[in-house]
Amino acid sequence: MQDQIYEIIDQLKKGEYPEKRLEAVLGNIGQLVDEMDLEALFILGDTLVASGLHKPAETIFSHLHDHTGHDDEVLSYLVDILITDGRLDEALSLVNEAEKTPPVLMLKAEIFQQLNMSDVAVRSLLEAKGLSDDPILDFALAEIYYEDGEFPDAIRHYETLISDGIQEVNGVELNLRLAELHMNQLDLENAQMYFDAADEKYYSNDDYYRKALMEYQLQSYESAKNLLAQVIENEPYYVNAYILLMNVHETEHNLDAAIELLEDYIKEDDTEPLFFFHLGRLHFRNGEEGRAIENFNRAISLDQDYDDAYLMLFETLLKTGRTSEVGTFTSGLDIHALSGESLYLLAKIQQENENDEDALSLYQEASKLIGDSIEFYTDYYEYLTEIRHPSRRDVLEKLIIMEPDNVGWQFEKERLDDEYDQV
Repeated sequence: MQDQIYEIIDQLKKGEYPEKRLEAVLGNIGQLVDEMDLEALFILGDTLVASGLHKPAETIFSHLHDHTGHDDEVLSYLVDILITDGRLDEALSLVNEAEKTPPVLMLKAEIFQQLNMSDVAVRSLLEAKGLSDDPILDFALAEIYYEDGEFPDAIRHYETLISDGIQEVNGVELNLRLAELHMNQLDLENAQMYFDAADEKYYSNDDYYRKALMEYQLQSYESAKNLLAQVIENEPYYVNAYILLMNVHETEHNLDAAIELLEDYIKEDDTEPLFFFHLGRLHFRNGEEGRAIENFNRAISLDQDYDDAYLMLFETLLKTGRTSEVGTFTSGLDIHALSGESLYLLAKIQQENENDEDALSLYQEASKLIGDSIEFYTDYYEYLTEIRHPSRRDVLEKLIIMEPDNVGWQFEKERLDDEYDQV
């Protein structure tokens, strides 16, 4: 039978699936109990797992688990199969019945992590650390803290591994992971140190991008541009790389280069509203209001709820005296998709167009969203005063509360009181 098992293993490694021969082994698995049989079955189970054949592998490792006493490696295979299959209750039951060894406690932590119970997973790993100084435990703890956004704790455990001379675990380059975490903590000095210490063969495109972002924040613009060029060469549709490179050009006051960059992307992909929004914003900064409006319109045609694009569009229409064109862009617009700031600008546009009913309604909607904005309520009050609307007194009271030391509002209140007394 051992010869048959090893023949099946050879066939599986060649990519073949000897179904009948495997069924024959599994059908007689109860008779395979001596040490040599069990050793052959373990290798077969490992090969089946590597081939993605979890069901027959489960049969084999269940048999091994029943006939080898406690074996951390066998239990690990069996529990991993159950976790992959989503049978977490069965996996936890197996682990709870097993002897509390560090590998078993790690399996328990993995199950609780799958159950989104990170606090219990951490307790299991800390219990394991009380039994063993295996560095993999610090890595497991660091990974849980990393996934949960507990960055200071993650940094502490990754740095413990680095201090022990370990730089890579399970394909994770620890220097790069620490660079990322220090970036998230806005600790650029340490981020730079770990980027410099990392072996570049482990760099992913995301790592190059993160390093470029760090260089940008450190005002090393040439280095940032070189790194971003590499990111884009590796991945031509890496949106964030284009946006960051645009920011570098803009920071260097090279608006033409920023515009050219985005236009190059749009030649390949004209479905991304973010690029049209930024093109509009850059053209606006460049004094090209017509092209700005065209691009804001392209952005909202691709995403009808793109509030930032509406905000910039309305601002451009106001500043260029083209408020009469607003209907071209707001036909069918759901105003409930707009922010208070966008509603405010649209209200000013309708005020400018002398569409008082629309303007009043928009001011009222904006007031529900915009918060305590002196600028907004000043304009709102002046508009209500212009149309002699009775709610101007309520808006004035709000302005007095927001600016109690503004004597102008006190004079205005006295004027309103006199006006009402005369009526």
